[in-house]
Amino acid sequence: MEKLTKPTIVDTEKQAVWGRPTGRNYVRPTQSDRAHIALNCYEPGVNDEMHCHPGSDHTFFVVEGECTMKGLMDGEEYKLSKHQAVHVPAGWFYQLNNTGSSRLILYQVSTEPNPKPKIGKVIYGVHTSLKEHLLNPGEEIRS
Repeated sequence: MEKLTKPTIVDTEKQAVWGRPTGRNYVRPTQSDRAHIALNCYEPGVNDEMHCHPGSDHTFFVVEGECTMKGLMDGEEYKLSKHQAVHVPAGWFYQLNNTGSSRLILYQVSTEPNPKPKIGKVIYGVHTSLKEHLLNPGEEIRS
């Protein structure tokens, strides 16, 4: 998306691509140097991978549907319904799941990390060299 420098109307319904084989749809109506806004849409029964965003906080607001967000540790499961929100700190692993019977639409606000990390999205079990640091984001990386 191009950088917006004036008030701009964005038609997210026209940007959306429904019916994808993954059952997921991601629409980015705007972003700035400090914040990103997006709509995450999941068809019933669909989830994303366990992942985190180093250096970037995320907040999800349920516009429509039901969401279960899972973390890595036992007891890290949060059920959200319409008009509830959850804040996810930078470096915290999570997975979003549509556990309802209708489409899930999440309004997402995320911060722009400063400085920008080498990788913006880390998928658990794939980027194993970064995993230990991300589970304990306050600790220094030892080489």
